[in-house]
Amino acid sequence: MKLSPLLLLSLVFGIALFAIFSPESSDPERRSYPCSQPATDWQKSPYVLPYRDHFAYVVNQANCSGNGHSNFWNHGYDFVMPVGTPVTAARKGTVLTASDGCADGNRQCTNLVTVQHEDGTVGLYSHLTRGGVKVHVGQQVAAGDWIGLSGNTGNTGGLPHLHFSVHPCGALPGLGLSGTCPSIPVNFKNAGPNPNGLKPLKAYLPAPF
Repeated sequence: MKLSPLLLLSLVFGIALFAIFSPESSDPERRSYPCSQPATDWQKSPYVLPYRDHFAYVVNQANCSGNGHSNFWNHGYDFVMPVGTPVTAARKGTVLTASDGCADGNRQCTNLVTVQHEDGTVGLYSHLTRGGVKVHVGQQVAAGDWIGLSGNTGNTGGLPHLHFSVHPCGALPGLGLSGTCPSIPVNFKNAGPNPNGLKPLKAYLPAPF
């Protein structure tokens, strides 16, 4: 799949901004999280890509990309997409958090949805646009259900995208760089072969599932 020069430029610009603005720390606690591989065969993964199957989006940052995806946040994916792109549930579960009201461009405030899965893990969908949270706490969602609209809220580095990560706990202890519920690696059953997860700077078109 060919990428337009404009998209490539935006990716390079976004990565540079992440390198500049993503906080780093010498705190040993923040350097104690290993970079791991998904434990599940990608073809049997319970996860699907968190957007609709007729669009392909580029992964800007992936597992252990550094900067915003390091230490506590080692494992996760940033999908570059225009503000207002439909976001769908990557796995069935129950909505735990539905936080809205932050303006796009506000780096101190992010709109997000969290969904708890049947095994207790929680999927995080963040940087949604203002008014873009389309679910409510307690709502049951299936994989592929529409849950929100992507945006540019919070620490996006100025590049609109959807951040998706999975955490092994019932509730996230804030959105800092460290805590008791670090991200865990996952792969996707409808993204083509991805045994070690998605790769940065590659576009993924969801297959039907």
